[in-house]
Amino acid sequence: PPPPPTATTSSNKMNKNGESDQMKWNVYVCQTPQSPKEQKTSTMIPPILDTFIQLSPPNLVSVYPIKLTSSSTGFGGNNPKPPIVRCIEQSTDASFLWNGGSIQQQEEEGEEEVKALEITNVDSVDKVYRILTKYMGIKGIDPSARECLKYTYKGNAHLEKGEISSAIESYDKAIQTNYNEQEGIILLMRATAYLRRAFNHQSALRDAVSDLAASVPESHKITTLYSIAAQHPSLSKDIFKRVLSDCKVQDSKFQQTKYRHGLYEYSLLHAAQDSLRATELLPDYAKTWLRAGDSLAELRKLKESVQYYERAVLVDPSLEDTVAPIIERLQESQEFLNEARANGWSEDTLRLALDVAG
Repeated sequence: PPPPPTATTSSNKMNKNGESDQMKWNVYVCQTPQSPKEQKTSTMIPPILDTFIQLSPPNLVSVYPIKLTSSSTGFGGNNPKPPIVRCIEQSTDASFLWNGGSIQQQEEEGEEEVKALEITNVDSVDKVYRILTKYMGIKGIDPSARECLKYTYKGNAHLEKGEISSAIESYDKAIQTNYNEQEGIILLMRATAYLRRAFNHQSALRDAVSDLAASVPESHKITTLYSIAAQHPSLSKDIFKRVLSDCKVQDSKFQQTKYRHGLYEYSLLHAAQDSLRATELLPDYAKTWLRAGDSLAELRKLKESVQYYERAVLVDPSLEDTVAPIIERLQESQEFLNEARANGWSEDTLRLALDVAG
């Protein structure tokens, strides 16, 4: 747990009417790793700056990122362990502290009592919550926000390491906290996880199709077998047993292909559901429209996906160069689909062929 604050941190002041008010704070967050070893493990630490921003009431706490130099690490000793957090009550002369002054020096020079603290090794959402509620005395922070952020950051860490199922499980728990402020972001990240799961299933689907194709003999070989059976009736029984056995193997592999294809489409449907909902919750965030376009494109809803990609560009015009080639490819794919349907291809055959081809 964080150590006791290094200076007075009482959070109550009296206003002119004699009523108790919460003091206002400036919070400075430094997460710069100090060694190559720490740089390798820094991805395991949740984004502390973002955690302070998400949990802090903006009318009471202003949060700033900083980069500490060797001359500015006086509070935590010579080698403080990051992430380092400095919390300074807004009436304190913060510029004096950053310029090399100390709390003791400021008090000796006749300044009012300094309300400031520094805490090192702030590496969890729980520690941030404790700093805000216990040491800074901030009231009214929703505990569900803390739980939501914990599960969201866990999900992000799992996703970064390719642990898709664990990521989705963490995002599910984050949604279940019912902290609505983060719902759009969580749905966007869960859609990303489902898309990655879909791509994993697609890879397995391709392997299953290749295995099935390898088990199916060429037509001229089957013709030869039937010809031999007709010419040599004594062999026909064994030949037909072999053909029947091969058919059972092929049917098993065909069922495996259908199963893999079902898993692929199931994941895509979840990704589409989450990303579409995210566009409703975060309409001004271009990534939600991009993810919805990605999901719909994989589902072969090509016309709809183009509309979502175009909306992403409207929200963020800098995406135009990236999105334009995608839209062009989707339009070409739509022309191919129209032609294939006109030639009598069934929807199931088209969908499987395109899903395997990618």
